[in-house]
Amino acid sequence: MRIKNLFILVLLLICLNSFSQDYAILFYSNRTGNQEIFIQYPDQNDPVNLTNNPAKDVCPAISPNGEEITFLSNRNGYQNIYTMNIDGSNVQKLTSDSVTIHHPAWSSDGLKILYVKDYKEKTEIWVMNIDGKEQTQLTNNNARDERPIISPDGSKILFMSNRDGNYEIYTMNSDGSGQSRLTNTEYFEIFPVWSPDGKRIAYAKKIIIDNVMQGGIWIMNSNGSDNHKVSEPLTKDENPFWSPDGKYIAYQNTRDGNFEIYIMNANGSNPKRITNHPAFDGWASFIPINANVK
Repeated sequence: MRIKNLFILVLLLICLNSFSQDYAILFYSNRTGNQEIFIQYPDQNDPVNLTNNPAKDVCPAISPNGEEITFLSNRNGYQNIYTMNIDGSNVQKLTSDSVTIHHPAWSSDGLKILYVKDYKEKTEIWVMNIDGKEQTQLTNNNARDERPIISPDGSKILFMSNRDGNYEIYTMNSDGSGQSRLTNTEYFEIFPVWSPDGKRIAYAKKIIIDNVMQGGIWIMNSNGSDNHKVSEPLTKDENPFWSPDGKYIAYQNTRDGNFEIYIMNANGSNPKRITNHPAFDGWASFIPINANVK
């Protein structure tokens, strides 16, 4: 009986560890005393610090070819968009705005970057070329339009907005036209992201339990149908991100007392903690391991 139980335990450990064998995780953390960008490789105990700057470096996003990272930094005053190679070299400043910028994301062809400008009373979604030129405004609304993510085929942009009272999930065409709401509930639906095949959308739904804001990860079809939860809203599960093969979802939550990064199967099973540090770890995304440069 002991041998059988030991065998089951070994199989379980293999299953739980299988998440990290194909992908590294890109994220940011304040574990060094200020916010920096890291990569957690599957064969290393400690993550690699890509930035080492007294400024705030946050919200990294990997390019489609896995070779570049865009991120936000206030190292020159206002929070603007930068890029760097995946090993942290060749840092380039793309924007020089006097308003705060949020949520940079690559287009599916790697030729443009979506982002958000914060005008205090509202935020708007913009797009520009990867050299920072041809900055174009896509939304114009007296609300907060945030977290743009373009579809794998490049035709649609997901985003979240509180234009109808509370945060809901919307889509629009890549030129900003055809804006349409996908969710309509009393709760906050935030941080939407496309699956790699563009057929599904993962997002976080924020609800109040015992006067405390909690969140779970939900998945729906790209048209808003078959909307269902894959994690229980008992802790702050948020910021989901699909693996390139669509099998897993990375996310952050506070079940261990502070924000850590977890990975689970796309159906919500077998959650596994990836980071373990008393500081904030979050904003995770997957990197194909063959794209990593150590």
